[in-house]
Amino acid sequence: MPHALCRPQFLVSLAALAAIACAHTPLYTQPALVQVKACTVLKAGMTDTTATHSTSPQPPDTSRIQTALSRCLSGQSVVLQSDGNHSAFLSAPLILPRGVTLFLDRGVTLYASRNPRDYDLAPHRCGEPAEPREQPNCKPFLFSYQAAHSGVLGPGTIDGQGGRAAQVAPSWWQRLDSAQSHHAHIEIPALISSYESQNFIVRGVHLRNAPGTALALYKTIGLTVEDVSIDSASTDAASPGLLLSNSPDAHITGLSTHIAGAAIDLRASILGGTSRVAISGLHVTGGAGISFSDDVYGNTSRIQLSHASITDASRGFLFNLRGQRGGPIHDITLQDVCLVRVREPLAVEQESTAMQTHLPDNIVQMDHVIVSGLGRLQPQGIQPDASASCEESRDTAIPAPVEWSIDLSHLPQPGTQAHLTVAADGGAAFRSVQAAVDALPDAGGAIAVQPGTYREVVTIRKAHVRIYGVDPDPAKTVLVFNNTGPKSAGTFNSATVFVEADNVSIDNLTIANDAGTGKGQAVALAVTADRAAFRHLRLLGAQDTLFAAARYCYGDYGPCVPTRQYFGDSYIEGNTDFIFGDSMAVFDRCTLHGIPGREVMYTAQGQHYAAQQSGYVFSHCTLTADPSDTRITLGRPWRPHATVVYLNTRIDAPVIPAGWTEWPRFGQPSLPTATFAEFRSTGPGASPATREPDSHQLTPAQAERWNPRRYLAEHDGWNPFPQN
Repeated sequence: MPHALCRPQFLVSLAALAAIACAHTPLYTQPALVQVKACTVLKAGMTDTTATHSTSPQPPDTSRIQTALSRCLSGQSVVLQSDGNHSAFLSAPLILPRGVTLFLDRGVTLYASRNPRDYDLAPHRCGEPAEPREQPNCKPFLFSYQAAHSGVLGPGTIDGQGGRAAQVAPSWWQRLDSAQSHHAHIEIPALISSYESQNFIVRGVHLRNAPGTALALYKTIGLTVEDVSIDSASTDAASPGLLLSNSPDAHITGLSTHIAGAAIDLRASILGGTSRVAISGLHVTGGAGISFSDDVYGNTSRIQLSHASITDASRGFLFNLRGQRGGPIHDITLQDVCLVRVREPLAVEQESTAMQTHLPDNIVQMDHVIVSGLGRLQPQGIQPDASASCEESRDTAIPAPVEWSIDLSHLPQPGTQAHLTVAADGGAAFRSVQAAVDALPDAGGAIAVQPGTYREVVTIRKAHVRIYGVDPDPAKTVLVFNNTGPKSAGTFNSATVFVEADNVSIDNLTIANDAGTGKGQAVALAVTADRAAFRHLRLLGAQDTLFAAARYCYGDYGPCVPTRQYFGDSYIEGNTDFIFGDSMAVFDRCTLHGIPGREVMYTAQGQHYAAQQSGYVFSHCTLTADPSDTRITLGRPWRPHATVVYLNTRIDAPVIPAGWTEWPRFGQPSLPTATFAEFRSTGPGASPATREPDSHQLTPAQAERWNPRRYLAEHDGWNPFPQN
């Protein structure tokens, strides 16, 4: 049997590993061909020298990269390429949309801005000493929020410029060193970060000189990291290379690190654990090895590490047993690991005790974990064995080298006609709504949809688009699909229609997700855009019919980028949490109808924090339900600061006397901090005297605060209401 582990005295790329004959290790001879569907190809306009010495207050490539990302369709990539001697891009922080990847071609380097003010989430916060708080202070350089199947690909490089000074200001690493020497709290940006973006992928790229963590993944299910190298010129900046927090089902293959901090930091959070993580082909040079769990939260479990090497490191494995909230560490498997010149192969931190060098039983299983020159590592410590060798026969797993192919056949060809027609029977130029959206000019336009049924997913990423059914009866023109959360990589990727660009309106249509009751979350319409107006719609689903949400948030406590949305004279049906999200939304003269299911909850509003611009206002609406529904509530708080107000609403459904129901968050009740209110509710379900004590019956003066026109007007006077 061929042996598994070559001598890891030096760090090499996976492409180089594939070309080296390590004794008799079987290596892939045929490279894996990965095809990238380009939606845009951007050419570099700078050299490395000009990018790293730039003193421009506005990084020159920010706008064009972000515009390209925002307009790209799901399943496609924005490609960065060299142009002659120019191979560098310089940008401020960027947002990765749902389903879109950023591809860096060979020889390209994307440099991150060195200006701390580009990363501020609150004025003058990022990179400055400040009191710790729940909200982050810094934007990541590349950020993906609730954006399934997004990521970063290619053989190019992303350089965070962590050690380069920002003009006359200190560098990120100098700021960090200074704060640590004064025992002050400071936050610096991650290079790439994902929050709740299922199936996020990072493949092939070289990440260097990250200001803070190179890859920070939060609440991200199904992460893939493959053939990635992370290195840093700093020998002091101790941020981890890869942080997984509350991120289950990760697959990490062929990761190489050469940094001062931990190569991988696996931890839980208040939101949940990190489990079912498979790591193979890991090569660590220097730094602090691999860390399991933290001081507060345990629940790091079912982690399998195999075919790994750790060389010239201060530590091999750190198990932090202090955190027990959520459960202990368990089911860790370490197999075929070679440690060479590692000062502390195993460290264990326990509450109120000194650092240990052994683990309690039933936490970790170690199979062929060799400490070169010393013996075999076991949970009880090193078992001396002069014959133990990393050269023993084992199979290995080295990723195949990758050949990237760029497919240019999907480059968009925006049209010149701003008025298009769609007909399912072929009686117009377009048979699908998405094809018509793609054919509009970048400046937007109008699409008339003839009666019929259109089974498709529609994504609108062009601003100033109006889509309307030609027949005023919305039941005659139907957009329908049957995605569900698990099938489509999460709730936020399951919609039939996604509205992600500002100033979009949709009228006279039925938008449905027909996955059905009992299939879990299945969104009909997802709106993360500002100034979005919807009139005379039928929105049909079961659980999570309508997602009316902020554009994005930088974590569970924000801060969030607000959006405003108007729903007029529309019919919305569902059962569990069927209107949910955290936008500023007004529902004007709408009918909300509960369909049979386990129970009916009209709303699950999700305002993240008290000061967020967020909340649902229902004005002159009617609430109905199927006679078979036995438990009906006005809503429950998705998050502790949920905000829902019913104004002049007729409640014909037999809503429970308390009106609202609890949804505890982190073991604490949410109703006391939510804003749930009614003003002049009528009908059989109206019962002011029996309502939940933490809800409110508004006075006329209090209700005026929620005046729908004033609520949506905000700073720019937006008025989507009928003029008559």
